[in-house]
Amino acid sequence: MGAGIVNFSLFATHPLHKHYCRKPATMADFYDELTYETNPFPETHPGNLEALGRLFGIPTVSAQQCRVLELGSATGGNIIPMAARLPGSEFVGIELSAAQVDIGQRIIRKLELPNIRLEVGDILNLEPAMIGQFDYIIAHGVYSWVPKAVREKILQLAGECLTLTGLAYISYNLLPGWRMRGSLRDLLLHATRRVDGAEAKYKAAIAALERLQQALQGAETDSQRYVQQEIAYLLRAHPSYLLHEYLAGENNAFLFSEFLADADRHGLQYVCETDLHTLFDTTLSPPAQAALADIDDPLQHEQWMDFVRMRAFRKSLLCRADLPLEREIDIDVFTTFFFSANLRLQGAENLDNTQASTFLTPDNSELSVTHPLSKAALLYLQAVHPYSPDFAELAAQAEQRVRQAGSNPYAGERHELVSELFSLYSYRAVYGHLHPCTGKPELPEYPRAVELARLQAREGWNSVASIRHQALSLDAFSSRLLQELDGTRTAPELTQYLLTEALAGRLEIPGGKQSQTSGKGLEKEISDNVKHLLNVFARHGLLAMVRLSI
Repeated sequence: MGAGIVNFSLFATHPLHKHYCRKPATMADFYDELTYETNPFPETHPGNLEALGRLFGIPTVSAQQCRVLELGSATGGNIIPMAARLPGSEFVGIELSAAQVDIGQRIIRKLELPNIRLEVGDILNLEPAMIGQFDYIIAHGVYSWVPKAVREKILQLAGECLTLTGLAYISYNLLPGWRMRGSLRDLLLHATRRVDGAEAKYKAAIAALERLQQALQGAETDSQRYVQQEIAYLLRAHPSYLLHEYLAGENNAFLFSEFLADADRHGLQYVCETDLHTLFDTTLSPPAQAALADIDDPLQHEQWMDFVRMRAFRKSLLCRADLPLEREIDIDVFTTFFFSANLRLQGAENLDNTQASTFLTPDNSELSVTHPLSKAALLYLQAVHPYSPDFAELAAQAEQRVRQAGSNPYAGERHELVSELFSLYSYRAVYGHLHPCTGKPELPEYPRAVELARLQAREGWNSVASIRHQALSLDAFSSRLLQELDGTRTAPELTQYLLTEALAGRLEIPGGKQSQTSGKGLEKEISDNVKHLLNVFARHGLLAMVRLSI
């Protein structure tokens, strides 16, 4: 456990009840008026930060026995699942909105979690002596949206509150790429300038986006197509994202080099990005690689890659400046990880050649994988997810599968597996862990959902946190099924109950077909959905009877 343990009873009574941004009352009221949708962000999980630090030679503290501080924790959608899954660690969340903290505190009380506190707090008033030291500090979606004084305070707290081997995660808008997104902010600020209230502002903003979308039909320039993509995303995003991201009083962007200089003044040094692939110029075109080849300083090289990519956002890790740091990633450390991947093969297996196979991520993004060992490894991870084998088991399983396919020449090329597996890890398509997820998912006869997932569903959240700290989206049917998984009914009994609810008009069936289907047809549709969702819930570690631990 990290140093500087805080007595929670003392912390709870400290006068923190002020808005850390010192915004005018109207802005604070606007923020309270529409609760920000908070989801789990897997890149911020202490297990992910722990593993990334190890790759750069940092002896990071175990995620299972650490202290975590989140600045700007909203309703706790990110750190409450961490606390529920990591009972041996301590979590503190500081949030400006009392309304959002109330929601999070209610969930914590219902879950009876003793290892987490959410507090209404003013970042400017936080002092290291008061809050102690932390192994991991998280500031996701805060840094760019607060005034300079608060940004300086965030870096000061990171510099003084991190343990010797601690890591701070800070996300922020980035120049030059943000300038294109900034044009949409200009539009939305103009369109809503005479409108008051969250709902009215949202409607005015949507109307402006739809008008611009219509005006850009048939657009040919790259910048216009980029704006079209952003508009399409905003039109389907949660209202809180549009309002807080684009209409907030503060929205700042910085050059990477400016961020590094600010961090350096507070005794911090840069470690890496959570999106590791962005560190490598091999992701650039050959002409771009050649143009940047003579830049020896790795940080200056990254700055230039931002210019080339027109990158708009970073998720950076910092550590104390006095901590020895390896700039080269230690691949030998990587092969000590445990691995997981929630991917599915598109098409037929081809383990006897190096022709590319396509694997789909949960959001249907396509991954091209070429080496037979890599394909076989992903097939194994797919079959056992969320169980996480170590590299030796994964390689042995892949080798056996490749030999069975008649590809003996490829079966011993473990170096090719390491290379392709690391590439997938760097894109966060494969996850590496320092602690295994043990036990392969099996469906119990009487399925019971973990209390966190049931509670999130009962509270009307649009997603629940998986065992891998990923957001699993819910529709009305899956949300209702989660709430009903109390361990007292079998799958057929659940089907009959939900059928009764659907026929009574109290439950919407996916696709809205209950009005067109009746009797056995509707029963089969519900039964198929129940079976499918139970398997999905099991694979995401949401069933309490499935013996999984991390």
